[in-house]
Amino acid sequence: MKFRIYTLMALTGVLLLSQACSRPLDPEPGCTFVQNADLQRVAWRKGRIVELYLHVSFPREAYPVVDRVVEKINRQFGQIFKVVGRGQGGPRTPVKDGYSTIYWMDTWESGKRTEQARTTIYWSGTEIFETDMRINGADFDFAFGPQVEPGKVDLESLILHEFGHMLGLAHNAESGSVMNVSLDQGQDRRDLTPQDESNLKCEY
Repeated sequence: MKFRIYTLMALTGVLLLSQACSRPLDPEPGCTFVQNADLQRVAWRKGRIVELYLHVSFPREAYPVVDRVVEKINRQFGQIFKVVGRGQGGPRTPVKDGYSTIYWMDTWESGKRTEQARTTIYWSGTEIFETDMRINGADFDFAFGPQVEPGKVDLESLILHEFGHMLGLAHNAESGSVMNVSLDQGQDRRDLTPQDESNLKCEY
């Protein structure tokens, strides 16, 4: 059975200067990134370490999954992510508060039950300043272990996909890409394809 990974919901950049008073920018190659109104790629500032928080709702037994994905991305692109807080308190639903947080949701919108996860990014100009990820723990059975399990959604594959969104990538239809829109139960997409790596190298 295929399920949709609907993500990237909040996506309006904050305009700090009026477009009438600024010089138009030349469009950039998209590289499958989210782009702003000037067709510039939206990404984290180069050299910034993105501090991540695991909300208290996020299962402790799933911490190693996040650690594996963070280590994988940092190994390939230099240190981008760092988990600085685990078991963080606060509201049980994402809010724009300046903290990039991963939540485990035990409720989900009734009209979006096939959505496995959702990542929201906030940016100003071309720079992301916050991202929040929520996992649909209400409607899916996830595999947390080091091996993919038939009949369950592989959490590592899903979180790698969501981290792609955190970095600014949109969905694509490239064969085998971790950014494909759907992830089957038991499907293994734990590694970036050469095209995924090439897309990310446009910014990182």
